[in-house]
Amino acid sequence: MKNTCSKNRVREHLPSSWSEFDSLLGQVFGATRPTVSRGAHAPASLWEDESAYHLELDLPGVAQADVEITLEKGILQIAAERKRSEQERTNLHEERFYGKVARTLALPDLADAEGIEAELKDGVLHVTVAKSPEKQPKRIEVK
Repeated sequence: MKNTCSKNRVREHLPSSWSEFDSLLGQVFGATRPTVSRGAHAPASLWEDESAYHLELDLPGVAQADVEITLEKGILQIAAERKRSEQERTNLHEERFYGKVARTLALPDLADAEGIEAELKDGVLHVTVAKSPEKQPKRIEVK
């Protein structure tokens, strides 16, 4: 019997770039799944250097107060909402995204949970996760 898990069916319809992005995140952060509501998409870049992991997430038009980042049990969750203007108007054409978007990342073993910083600047959320010094095996002296 074929497994028809709804998550698998949804993934089949995602663009290949999502698969590639998922693969990269999986290699760096372990199991991860972008969580997106109503077709919303926040393009992201992820890289590392010697001292930290870096994530940039495009959030144009999102106010700082509408971004929430939480860390629980090694899982970093980013949620944001772009709100519609309350000004009454008759739209002739609308392509801009309004609503919620979320990303969830499992942090790697070397991530320092106390060394996470985030800044929203010019519509881009920059999240930096410091790396802990690599833990070396403890040598036990035999007496």
